[in-house]
Amino acid sequence: MERNIQRIPLNSIKLDQQNVRFGGDVAQSQREAIELMMADVEDIKKLVKLSEHIAQNGLDPTELQLVYPESEDSYVVIEGNRRLTALKMLQNPLLCPVEKYVRSFRDAQEKINGNLPSEIECSIVNSRAEGDMWVELKHTGQNNGVGRVNWSSDIRDEVRARATGVESIGRQVRTLVSDNPNIFDPKTINNIKKIPVTTLTRLFSSSPAQNAFKLQVENKNLVPAVPLENIAPSIEFAISMFVQEGYNVNDIRGDKDRRLFIGHIPPELLPKKDPIPTSGPKASAIDGEQQENGSPKGTQQTNIQDSGTGATEGSPEGSDGQDNKKSKVTSKRTTRARKYLFPWTLKITNSRINDIYRELKSSLVVDKTPNAVAVTFRVFLETSCDDYVKRFEGNSETPVCKVDNKKAVQEGDPLWKKVVAISHHLLEKDLLSSQQNRAIAKRASSLDSVGSVDHLNLFVHSSASAPIASELKDIAEEYKPFLEAIWS
Repeated sequence: MERNIQRIPLNSIKLDQQNVRFGGDVAQSQREAIELMMADVEDIKKLVKLSEHIAQNGLDPTELQLVYPESEDSYVVIEGNRRLTALKMLQNPLLCPVEKYVRSFRDAQEKINGNLPSEIECSIVNSRAEGDMWVELKHTGQNNGVGRVNWSSDIRDEVRARATGVESIGRQVRTLVSDNPNIFDPKTINNIKKIPVTTLTRLFSSSPAQNAFKLQVENKNLVPAVPLENIAPSIEFAISMFVQEGYNVNDIRGDKDRRLFIGHIPPELLPKKDPIPTSGPKASAIDGEQQENGSPKGTQQTNIQDSGTGATEGSPEGSDGQDNKKSKVTSKRTTRARKYLFPWTLKITNSRINDIYRELKSSLVVDKTPNAVAVTFRVFLETSCDDYVKRFEGNSETPVCKVDNKKAVQEGDPLWKKVVAISHHLLEKDLLSSQQNRAIAKRASSLDSVGSVDHLNLFVHSSASAPIASELKDIAEEYKPFLEAIWS
């Protein structure tokens, strides 16, 4: 369809008195339409900014006002009412209904220095109904590709980098990791591409991160304050938290959030406080004390693995054991870095129990809602046990029986007895090992010990017992084999 684009006198173009921005109101005049466009102080502030931008840069050449003819010599804007309002403020600042902001529009008017266009290019449709389809399409998202497809954060970052000639801190962090495959694990190099560059910028440009990771921002450039080998373990751990533990930009919005995020990184992975010189007499002395693996004497190189706790020595994941890279001491992920209680996947067939599981997996942040997590986990554990027992009801060959008297488990039995009985049942079905069975049975039946059913009951029934987030994460890890076997 050929577009009808014409230059129309500014004074012949009217605001839409039925504008959807008015929330159902219909303006009775053009003056009232302006008042409704500026009914909110925040809207006025934005219009001041738009007026200033138009005064300095002119009208956006990628956008035309969409209008339809009202009469022989007047047109109504159905797309572009904010731009038209800004133009009218530049034409006559006294039209602003709030006196406080008249001065701001006058300042913008002075910048345009009498060069306000008397005519503007518009795209003309025959009627409001004909234009409504295009207005709705523009303002209702991508519409499967037919509407506006917004730029991702990475694309926006690339555009800013081209315009300024300076890469963002987030992009510099990506480059730092990607360009050093001899220092960073291949999985880390791949994972950092999954994190929005704006999220990386928000974290690594902050003072808490610069202090912790020893990556300083100097003249908009990222500069390691210590050798990169010392920094890498902490960066690898931070990246794993974003990609594998569910952390996102909302967890690092302020410095308080960033310090909490960094606090999850094991202290032994953070670089040393004092910079290690890379040249001069001290550097020579350090070089003389290198170990065979290339690391300075007394230091460790670490690498974040996929699961588990504690530390172990060995080659990075996927290595064939050959000495083609510096050997590393690998530090596996700690459960306490989790954002949510369950980082692992369970295939739960019961819809109600699955809803409880999903809240523990992706809604309830352990560090922020430990009470809700503790009570919900207690509910999840018992409902999972009850569901398992029901699967074997009426099965004379393999019922779930209590260990002490061999009687079938009943719904009203104490939870610890259910856990012990089910654990033994899973052992007999080869879904738990003997060691796992003993650990689960001992944990569930112990009195007052962390992770016992008695301990979980206190969170529900006692007003004096408060759960600790780090302990809850450890407890979930201990019950992991049991829950995985139930829902296998």
